[in-house]
Amino acid sequence: MLQTSPVSTSPIDAWNIFLLCMVALSVATERVTEMVKQWIGPTLSGWLSAEHYTGAVQFIAILSGIFVTALSGRNPLGIPEFEAFKWGKPENWLAWVVTGILVSGGSAFWNHLLDILQAAKVAKEQALQLAPAAPSPAPTDGN
Repeated sequence: MLQTSPVSTSPIDAWNIFLLCMVALSVATERVTEMVKQWIGPTLSGWLSAEHYTGAVQFIAILSGIFVTALSGRNPLGIPEFEAFKWGKPENWLAWVVTGILVSGGSAFWNHLLDILQAAKVAKEQALQLAPAAPSPAPTDGN
């Protein structure tokens, strides 16, 4: 079974791990979606109007996201009772469907969020380094 819990307990590190997982799943989903579009895209575009074709491609991206997430064995949403590769569990399907919808939007969205989080982490670290050291209290002799 794959480990899905973050190594660090820092909230920023947990978000980084989540976003990195989502970026990886999004990239894989984009590749699968592009392959499916190459196979059936010309046929679909002949059958559907432009706006319906766009909707069909988004539906293919969602299905690709569900497929990629299920095959990854990951539970990026941290859904309780999740077990990797257990196809009959409703909790697994919930995790796969929700994650599939999220990653179908593309990796650019997740990369942007990851950049924002990294910038916040760097700013926090710099603020901690620049903060003046608090003077220690002077010892008293008890008088």
